[in-house]
Amino acid sequence: MLFIDAFSFSDFNKENTPNLWKLVKDNVYGRLKTVPAGYHIEYSMLSGCLPLKHNVWAWYYMNPKGSFSKIKYVRALIKVLEKFNKERFFIDIYINLIRLFSGKTRFLKSNKIPIDTLEKFDVSVDKMHFEHNPLPVPTLFDVLRKNNIKYVGMEFPVISDHKKTGFYFKKGDFDQIDKAEKLLGKYDIVYLHVWKLDALEHKYGLHSKDALMYLKEIDKKIGNIIKKNPGLRLIVFSDHGGVNVKKTINVMPILDDFECDYFIGSTTVQVWLKNPSDIKKKELKDRFEKKGLLVYDENNIEKELFIPYRRNYVGDMIVWVKPGEQFFPDFFRKNARVKSMHGYSVKVPELDGIFIMGGFGTKKKIEGMNLYDIAPTVLKGLGIKPPSIWDGKSGI
Repeated sequence: MLFIDAFSFSDFNKENTPNLWKLVKDNVYGRLKTVPAGYHIEYSMLSGCLPLKHNVWAWYYMNPKGSFSKIKYVRALIKVLEKFNKERFFIDIYINLIRLFSGKTRFLKSNKIPIDTLEKFDVSVDKMHFEHNPLPVPTLFDVLRKNNIKYVGMEFPVISDHKKTGFYFKKGDFDQIDKAEKLLGKYDIVYLHVWKLDALEHKYGLHSKDALMYLKEIDKKIGNIIKKNPGLRLIVFSDHGGVNVKKTINVMPILDDFECDYFIGSTTVQVWLKNPSDIKKKELKDRFEKKGLLVYDENNIEKELFIPYRRNYVGDMIVWVKPGEQFFPDFFRKNARVKSMHGYSVKVPELDGIFIMGGFGTKKKIEGMNLYDIAPTVLKGLGIKPPSIWDGKSGI
């Protein structure tokens, strides 16, 4: 099982991906609709559930007593390290070691989040999506373990199988693919998440020469694995595509007019008013909407985006740009413009990912398959009944 981050269905063709193109001739493939919004969508993708049932969709949430609150104990050292531009490296090591020693294995960087803001937040989930019981609902891997299937999941630096969780240190995509291939004889299912295509599309754009060259290299790698492992059953999928960015929006003039905490992502802004009232909420909402932004709160976020309204996660409101737009300044990057972005609340065809399933004796071009249909589709291919709590349905 190979999860290729940001592999857009619009880039799947005979020229870009000749080996995968040949594979789908007598197998299962099709367009994969991403979930309406969010960044942590792998948890929906491999649990068969929308965020309403597990609430993992954002990377960070408001928690003044969370992991990053421990920064207060090393403020003096951070001030010294700032002179050498080493403070972020120290914070990331320091906080993630604290998380590790408390049994948490979902690690995130501090990125460019202002330190005063960072202290008020925490990582939204404690385990990787392929570890044991990371969510309040069963994941694909929990079901595999229950059915005594030997599996291993990998995403740098965490490796977790049906018995335990550990770490590995092969960071590059191709080195990780080589490691995964070596594990094929040891496990029934090997799962790997590779990242670099996503980074290249952010830097150079969807359909860019650099991104497509990298996609071709991944396809070549997959072709070699197929040749060396006759009879291999292969599942390839992605979480989303992307949209090339044409417009940058600065919301700081709005935020500066309100007493609030806020978290600015590339496509979202969450706002926590210091003294929330209906009047203040309406005033803020009107300002955002006049700027052409999409506003979600307790009145519409569950119905429209299937995200539970919990104030420490959502804020008093969360604001999205439209596809092809981005926020800047934001808490993730130095430069004002990325070339391509995802994580929008409005779905457009270029955001669609892909699903390919080869070697299962089924031929079908799938239509209308959603991201959260991946897990039940995989189980159907294995002849295992999915949990009744899942929202997804098999695409085959």
